[in-house]
Amino acid sequence: MANVKKYGFVIDPTRCIDCRACLVACRAENHVPLNHTRIWVYDQGVQGTFPNLSQQFVPYNCMHCDEPPCVEACPSQATYKRPEDGIVVIDQEACIGCGLCVQACPYHVRYLNPETGKADKCNACLQRVERGEAPACVATCGGGARLFGDLNDPESTVYQALRLAKSIKQLPAVNVATGPNIYYINEPVDEKKLAISEAIMPASDAFYKYVVIPGVIAAAGLTFLGQAVAFAKQLAKGESEFED
Repeated sequence: MANVKKYGFVIDPTRCIDCRACLVACRAENHVPLNHTRIWVYDQGVQGTFPNLSQQFVPYNCMHCDEPPCVEACPSQATYKRPEDGIVVIDQEACIGCGLCVQACPYHVRYLNPETGKADKCNACLQRVERGEAPACVATCGGGARLFGDLNDPESTVYQALRLAKSIKQLPAVNVATGPNIYYINEPVDEKKLAISEAIMPASDAFYKYVVIPGVIAAAGLTFLGQAVAFAKQLAKGESEFED
């Protein structure tokens, strides 16, 4: 049986020069509003002692987790992980703009789009991937720091990069197992300098998701049921009068 696709990113910080071409390409491809971004390049600062100094830049975006906390947090099921390839996406039609997924993401890669009122994030440029093209950030990276492909395909660039890597690191979240599908290779990355925290759903939001929304759905269901019963009674009464 053929392997199921599992898309992911492989990032080599040693090849990133912080040119920010990936950010520009992502913004243009996905119409990202000003003051927001789907992807980042984090400056880890100067390392070493003079004259042996170096500076590391770390490309960063949605981890497309195996166990994404954002999916659990979404009350409308707008956020989900595609079973055919593992990309975590947001159904813009289903999103209600509550922002629970934004708070639940331990990697802080989501935001509420002020133009649409909906949640937004990296979707690996799914529109390009479905055409057989690389995500905009990957296609634009002149240094080859960002790679994307099927982690289960031995012929893919990401599989080969992992096979030949000097070191491999995933970025764990705090107190939650996420299974991130970004792999950093060839150079240690200090996650303490990145925007990683514990997945959080405040008590009020949990109440909103698990009590208020189910209550509204149940009330709507009861209302519909009551209308259906009334309609059935009226229909039966009409048939009885017609027979008389």
